[in-house]
Amino acid sequence: MAPSKHGRHGNLKRKAKSKHSQLSKREKKEIKEYGEVDPLSSGANLKTRYTKVTDKVENNEIQDLESEDSSEEELDAYQQLVASVNGKQTSVLESEEEVSGEEEEKLGSEDRTTSDESEEEEDEVKDEEVEEDNVNEIDKEDSLDEEIDSEDDDDEEDENVDDEVLEKEDIREDYVMKDCDPFVVHFETELSEDFVEGLSRKEKWERREAKIKNVGHGVITCPKDKCHLENIKESAEENNLKSLHVKHKLAEGVESANKKLCKVETLKNGASLTPFQTSLFKVLNKYQDVYFPERSHLNGEEIRLVYCLHALNHVLKTRSRVITHNTKMKLRQPNADTEEYRDQGLTRPKVLIVLPFRDSALKVVNIMMQLLMSSDQSMVSNKKRFQTEYGEEDAPEKKTNKPEDFEAIFTGNICDHFRIGLGVAKKTLKLYTKFYASDIILASPLGLRTIIGVEGEKERDYDFLNSIELLIFDQADIFLMQNWEHILTLMAHLHLQPREAHGTDFSRVRMWTLNGWSRYYRQTLVFSSLATPELNALHNRHCTNYSGKLAISRKETKGTICHIVTQLPQVFHKLPACTYAEMADVRFDFFLKKILPTQRDPVMSQTLIFISSYFDYVRIRNYFVREDIEFAQINEYSSDKTITRSRSEFYHGRVHFLLYTERIHFYRRYKLRGIRHIIFYELPRYPHFYSEVCNMLKDIRRQADKENLTCSVLYSSFDAQRLADIAGTDRAARMISSTKKVHMFVTGENS
Repeated sequence: MAPSKHGRHGNLKRKAKSKHSQLSKREKKEIKEYGEVDPLSSGANLKTRYTKVTDKVENNEIQDLESEDSSEEELDAYQQLVASVNGKQTSVLESEEEVSGEEEEKLGSEDRTTSDESEEEEDEVKDEEVEEDNVNEIDKEDSLDEEIDSEDDDDEEDENVDDEVLEKEDIREDYVMKDCDPFVVHFETELSEDFVEGLSRKEKWERREAKIKNVGHGVITCPKDKCHLENIKESAEENNLKSLHVKHKLAEGVESANKKLCKVETLKNGASLTPFQTSLFKVLNKYQDVYFPERSHLNGEEIRLVYCLHALNHVLKTRSRVITHNTKMKLRQPNADTEEYRDQGLTRPKVLIVLPFRDSALKVVNIMMQLLMSSDQSMVSNKKRFQTEYGEEDAPEKKTNKPEDFEAIFTGNICDHFRIGLGVAKKTLKLYTKFYASDIILASPLGLRTIIGVEGEKERDYDFLNSIELLIFDQADIFLMQNWEHILTLMAHLHLQPREAHGTDFSRVRMWTLNGWSRYYRQTLVFSSLATPELNALHNRHCTNYSGKLAISRKETKGTICHIVTQLPQVFHKLPACTYAEMADVRFDFFLKKILPTQRDPVMSQTLIFISSYFDYVRIRNYFVREDIEFAQINEYSSDKTITRSRSEFYHGRVHFLLYTERIHFYRRYKLRGIRHIIFYELPRYPHFYSEVCNMLKDIRRQADKENLTCSVLYSSFDAQRLADIAGTDRAARMISSTKKVHMFVTGENS
C-alpha cells in the first residue's frame, strides 16, 4: 500500500471531518459567522477539556498559559539565562545539545520532535480543523498550517544562528525587563488593603490640570501619592522607541506601518512616530486610564496605530515574563529554595479591543500584522479566511455626495456583530483562536453581548473577561448610535469570579488577581469624537486605575453654527432649571405648551422636528397619533418603502410635520427637500449635524419662502457640551449663565 500523502495528518483530517459532521446546526453557524464556536455551545467538549486539565494537574504535568506557543522562546531563554543562574551548567547543557544533535542526524528529520511536541502539534491541528465549515476549507487550512509548521521548524533550527547575530543588550531586553519598565512598575506593584479601601471610597483621589504637548489640555485624577504624570515635553532622548521600553521586534515595523497604513508621508529626524503619536504613546505607556474625545477621521488611523503598538507591546512583555520564569524554574536546583513566580491571571486573554464594525477590526489586524511581520519568516494563520469574512468584495465605486466623515466611517464591511480571538506567538499571528487560548480579543458590543447573554440563560460565558488588563474602546461615539446598554453590560461582567478553572495554574496567578483587585490595575482607553455624558460617566465611574486617569478636554471652538450658509434666524429657548431625572418631562411639557401651538398654524407647514433620543421620538409620535396631527416619520427602524413615502409626502406638503431622528441621519445622511421650518427638540450629539440640517433649507427657490424660514432650538444646562460645539465655547458659556430665556442668532449672507 502506498504511504499516505499527509502521513499522520491524513488521519487527523479524517477524525476532524467526522467530528465536524457531528456538530449541531448552532455550532456550525457559529463557526461560519464568527470564526469560533461559542465557548459554552457544547457542554461535552468543555467538560472533556476540563477533565483533561484536571488529569494533568494530578500528574504534575500541567503547562502554563503560554505553553502552546512558547517552545521556541523557551529554548532561547534557556540558553541565555544558563550562565546567569549557574556557570557550571553551561558546559553540561552544551554537551547535551551536542549529543542530541548527533542523535537527530541519525534518526532523521521525521523523528526530531519529542513526544510532547507531537502531542501539542496534534492538538493544534485538531483545534484548527474542527473550526472549519466544510471539507474543502479544512483541506485549505491544513495546507496553510503545514506551511506555518514547516516555517516554525526552520526557525527553530536557525535560532542559534539568529541569536549569535543579535547583540547582548537586545537579548537582555527581550527576556529580562528592567525595573523601571512601566509594565513592571504597574503590574508588579503590590497594593495594601488600606490603600485599596481608600480607592474604592475615593478618599485619596485628587484632581489637577495637565498640559500635554501635541495632545491637548486635560485633567488628571489620581491618588495623592500616585500623581506621577507631569507635563510631557518633547526631548530627543524620549523620542526613541527603545527608551520608551518598546520591544525590539515591534520598533522595527513602526515606521513602515505608519507610512503604509496611516498615510504618514514625512517623519522628522528619523522618528518612527509623528509628534502627536509620540506624545500619545507616552501617556498610554504609563498605564493610566485615558479619555480622548478629540478623535476624528483625520487622526483616527494614527491613534489606531498607537494603541495597537501599546497592546502588542503589553502582550509580548507578558509573554516574555512568563517564559523567563519558566526557564528559571527549569534551571532550579533540586534542593534549592523555591521561589514563587506570580505572572499570570485566571484566564489568558489580556487585551480587549471593542470596535463598532468589522472594517475597524480589519484595520486593527492589518496594523498588528505590519508591526509583527517585519521579518520575512513571520506568518499569519487563517489570513485569507479573515480577509474574506472581514473585508468587502470588490465593487464598482459609486459616486456619492455624502460628507467626508460619513465616507470615512461607512467604508468596507460595516457588520456590527463579530468577535475574534488573536494569539501572538514569536513569529506567528494566529487568527480565530478560541477565547481561552487568545491573547487579544477584538469584538463589537453586540458580539460580546451575545456571548455574555442575560441572567438565567444556560449558554452564556463571561469568564474570559476576568483577567483583562488593557481595555480599549475605539470610535466610542458610534456605540451611542448602536446600543449603549451593551457597553454597560460589558463593564458589569468584567473581573467576575470564573465559573470554571480553564486550565489555570493557580500557583502562578498574581495575588492582586486572587484578591479581586484586577479593576484597580486595568487600563481603560476611550477614543471618541464626542464628549457626552455617557462617555464621561464611563470614564468617571468604571475607570478605577490606581495609577490614575487622564481626561483630555475638548478644544475651544467657534461652533458649527458658523458653517451655516442659509440666511436663517435661529431662536434658542432655555428650558427651566430642574434635575437631570426630570429633564425629559420638562422638555416635553415646554414643547407642548410653548413650541407646538405656534407651529401648528397652517403658515408653519412643512416643519421638520429633529429628535436626538429615540424615547423622545416615541413619546412625540404617540402624542401626535392621539391628537390626530398630520405627520410623517423617518427613524432608524423605518423600511426603505416607508422612508420614500414619507419624504415624498413631506416634500409635496401633504403632511404638516416630519419626525426625523438623529440615528437615521447618522446612518443615511439624507438630504431632505421641502423643509421650511426646523425644530431641534434636543441638540444633536454630533455638532456638524446641526449645520447639515440647517443647510438643507438652501434649496428653497421662492423668495417669499426664503423670508419665512425659521429654526427653534431647545436646550438646558445639561447640554453645555453640545451647546459649546454648536454655538461656540464663549457664546455657550454666556447662554448657560444668562438669566435670559431666549437667544437669537441670524446666519447667512446678510447676517
